[in-house]
Amino acid sequence: MVSSEAAGGLPARLPLLREHAGRRERVVDEHMFRVGDDSGPTFRVQVFIASGLRPVAVVTQLDNEGMSLTNGAERYAAAVWKRYLPAELLPPIWIARQLMTYGTSEIQKDHGFKHVEFEVTGHGELVAHWGPILNVDEMSQLVGGPVDSTRGAGYIRREREEDPTYRFVPMSVLWLARPRPFREKACMATGTPWWRRLGRQLVRRRTAQTCCWYHGGDWHKVSTVAIDLVDRAYVAGVPHEDVADFAFAQVDRSSLTDWEVEAVYSLLAFPIDPGRGRWPRNRGYVNGQHRAQAMLDAGVRRTLVERLEQT
Repeated sequence: MVSSEAAGGLPARLPLLREHAGRRERVVDEHMFRVGDDSGPTFRVQVFIASGLRPVAVVTQLDNEGMSLTNGAERYAAAVWKRYLPAELLPPIWIARQLMTYGTSEIQKDHGFKHVEFEVTGHGELVAHWGPILNVDEMSQLVGGPVDSTRGAGYIRREREEDPTYRFVPMSVLWLARPRPFREKACMATGTPWWRRLGRQLVRRRTAQTCCWYHGGDWHKVSTVAIDLVDRAYVAGVPHEDVADFAFAQVDRSSLTDWEVEAVYSLLAFPIDPGRGRWPRNRGYVNGQHRAQAMLDAGVRRTLVERLEQT
């Protein structure tokens, strides 16, 4: 049932709702939408359409399904657009719901219904711009009816892939590759030149910034905690594929803020991978570019990364 707010009893607080709310029909509910080959990332897709209204795609993903909805936003939206809405001139209104389990089967954090607007470039590529979080009533108002917020009964848990060639190691942040611009122009405009890298190492900062989640806390503390947890795991003989779960289970949540707990988890479950190539300009990142930028800006000395073991 649509709430009184969703039915029009209260004015919509978001331009998205004022411009695009309307009754739509759900025509797609794919619980295991997969991008790429059989080993590619998965998520649930619900597509809602109506004549004269832009389609809405609601995507839901757990944290063990491959590349996250944040990192894969453009790629995922393009795949859904191509498969289900090829006749549409614009990508669907994209609502991303990321569910975090912190290594357990129980959902411990729900990032809400996050609106993502896509800019279509001259080359036909998508660029994501992250918008506000919608509540349940606002989601009902947007599509004109209830939206299933669960991962869905058709979800099939991904089999753990053992990869004994990788290992967590501490790394000097000063030697990380130079991040390149990535979505958030306010904090990823120019990377970090040498003079700023060295200056931040001398005058470090721990204060949070409001530009984005990545700059929102103390990476000095988070990195120290993550390195210590991984050290304990390796001393205990835990194999690499189980280190993240083992280490996160040891987190003393009473001494950390919610942001710090989530940041520690990000270094364990979605580790920074500086990639390969000639340092510093050509090395790039497989994962962790924005976190690396935040650490460089804060003058963090060492952090946790994942590297191929030398054989």
